[in-house]
Amino acid sequence: MLKKIHCDKFQQKEIIFHDGLNSVVGDDIATNSIGKTTFLMIIDFIFGGNDYITKNSDTVENLGHHDFLFSFVFNEEEFYFKRGTEYYNNVIICNDKFEELATKTVSEYCLLLQEKYDCELDDLSFRNIIGRYFRVYGKDNLNEKRPIQYVAKEKDNISILNLIKLFNKYTSLKSCEEQLKDLQVKKKILTDGSKKNMIPITTTKKDYKINESKINELSIELNELKKDIVNQTADIESLISKEVLELQSEKSKLAIERNILNNRLRRTNMNIEKKKSKVYAELDSFTTYFPDFNKEQISKLDTFHDNLTSILKIELTNVKKELSKQIITIETKISELDQRIVKALEIKNAPVYSVDKLIHLTTEINEIAEQNKNFTKRNDLSNDIKTTSSNLSELKVTITDDICSQINTSMSSLNKKVYSDGRRSPNFNIHGDRYTFNTYGDTGTGTAFASLISFDLSLLELTCLPALIHDLPLLKNIENEALENIFKLYSIRKKQVFIAIDKLSSYSAESKQLIENSKVLQLSKDKLLFIKNWKKTDQ
Repeated sequence: MLKKIHCDKFQQKEIIFHDGLNSVVGDDIATNSIGKTTFLMIIDFIFGGNDYITKNSDTVENLGHHDFLFSFVFNEEEFYFKRGTEYYNNVIICNDKFEELATKTVSEYCLLLQEKYDCELDDLSFRNIIGRYFRVYGKDNLNEKRPIQYVAKEKDNISILNLIKLFNKYTSLKSCEEQLKDLQVKKKILTDGSKKNMIPITTTKKDYKINESKINELSIELNELKKDIVNQTADIESLISKEVLELQSEKSKLAIERNILNNRLRRTNMNIEKKKSKVYAELDSFTTYFPDFNKEQISKLDTFHDNLTSILKIELTNVKKELSKQIITIETKISELDQRIVKALEIKNAPVYSVDKLIHLTTEINEIAEQNKNFTKRNDLSNDIKTTSSNLSELKVTITDDICSQINTSMSSLNKKVYSDGRRSPNFNIHGDRYTFNTYGDTGTGTAFASLISFDLSLLELTCLPALIHDLPLLKNIENEALENIFKLYSIRKKQVFIAIDKLSSYSAESKQLIENSKVLQLSKDKLLFIKNWKKTDQ
């Protein structure tokens, strides 16, 4: 738990915390701008947040850079740290005298807190666990109808996913998601390869059947050819060896590459041979009708074009040389492959025509079979994607239904303690990638915020969420009786809850005493959080 915060810029230099409820108390006239919200934002800063820097820039402007010395207690051992506004991306590890021992980044520090709070969850950061439920005025998570939203524009599916992770139910879902992603990647590779003619594939079921018929026809022809050759040689297997087929396939690929390079070479030659256009005769006729026309400017422009053409011609000539070099290299490789094929097919008495025909038929059968094989593979992937996607959806529904059931059961129990008149409990439901949160039949502002508090307290009880912050805007619209019951619920939590409250005189003696017992900081118009008040116009 958070044990203490010390800052030289505070009027009360050191604030000591305890288990359960920790109250920052304002005065009875509800004076604003005395530091209640700012102090809660500092607590968020101590827990690894950055909103104190981004949303309270006036503090640094008026006080200058300042450091916070603070400590946490875990398993009866106290850990000491320092974090300041100037180098806020780092947290200093200290000894009990706050002498610096080591430096960690904020991310590393948050990992440490996550470990110490025993809330290490699959694929969920410490800030994503705690930042959502540190509800301080100025942050984006005060929308009473969007209880799991971290920032204003966060999509529902992201909020839902983080809630699933908070309930430690993401592992099985993640496995299914990764399986689906793997299948989708495989299908995309196959589809993209087909579009770029890199992977042979049959496009329709009709073509698949045509290919099957063709394979049968070619196989019959191949078998007949084998019989003919067998009469002349016993070494038939060497003719259709894997080596020969691979050599033939490699030769075909090189031939395609050579054709592509030859086409590029032909276009390059055409570009080199293009002649410069003559414009001077036309310019003479043009100036006859437009004597003020600046012929000299056009001449300069044409000279520029001449220079540009000259440069491009040099570049094209270099390209031509490189293409010619590549073509020669490929032709050399083809020649070498031809020699290797001939050597592999040195079978006595085998007719050359029969040998070539045999290779051609075997290659063609393999190519067609590969097309159909990839067609089947793509269909299998599509079916697997459909099945896995369906399983994922069903699993997600099962998980989210269970989470909603736990939350709603808890909120129902808490609601009975908040309201003694038997009014309806809030209801949280997830529908696919959307969620709803409301109290049916009651749209009042106070009820909405009380429902949000019940939601947070339920998560505090049901998950490893380490702490809560509830700022005054969440509390001040709730009717007194209900709010006093909420104070009681806060006070019996073992985990830390930080709140800001004022106007204690409006509550019962029991509630005032409860808040007094939980008070860690008292602020008023005469006792501000900081040693300087820059809110007044005369300063």
